Amino acid sequence: MTEARSRYSAPLQVLLMIGIIAATIVLGFFMMPDTSEERDRLLGELGTTNHGTFLVPVRDLAELPLRDGSGAAVNWREGKPKWRLLIPAGTDCLAECDEVLYSTRQVHVRLGKYSQRLERVLIATQGPLDPELSARLETEHAFVKVWFADGESFANWLRGTNAGWRQGQGLALLVDPAGVAMMVYDVRHLGNDMLEDINHLMKYSPE
Repeated sequence: MTEARSRYSAPLQVLLMIGIIAATIVLGFFMMPDTSEERDRLLGELGTTNHGTFLVPVRDLAELPLRDGSGAAVNWREGKPKWRLLIPAGTDCLAECDEVLYSTRQVHVRLGKYSQRLERVLIATQGPLDPELSARLETEHAFVKVWFADGESFANWLRGTNAGWRQGQGLALLVDPAGVAMMVYDVRHLGNDMLEDINHLMKYSPE
């Protein structure tokens, strides 16, 4: 009797497993968003284990006019692809902005073997930098690049997203190697929170 029951229960377990897998696939199919707006809404509803905030909708760095110190257009695709932390600032970098600069520097150092895959970029949104800030960058943040973007252009680039950027706000945008701005960090999500997120992304991303 026990052997007969065992012979019948095995196929039932297999059928049950197949049914669960099939139901999961079907459910996933119906939950798959058809448009980018639906995808963004779904991400917002599901939440994330990340500490930063998903930028919704994402932004393409190619759509933001950027120039270097000489006034030439920035070709950020040159060289080896990198992850980037964009830090917007005015002519100076006080209070929240300075806190973001300091925290992102600590994160960069603590990335260890992944540090070469990340670069920090200060986005100057109000013209030439204050001489005091320039001197501070040279002595305290030697590896930070400085790119220039018109403040209105930068605000328009983020308009319609959940970033809610304003001049003077301490903010860091995480951009993937393809130039997609995907995560936002403010002064509430710095230090260990940011480090944990970026470590996770570096570990599972091919570049």
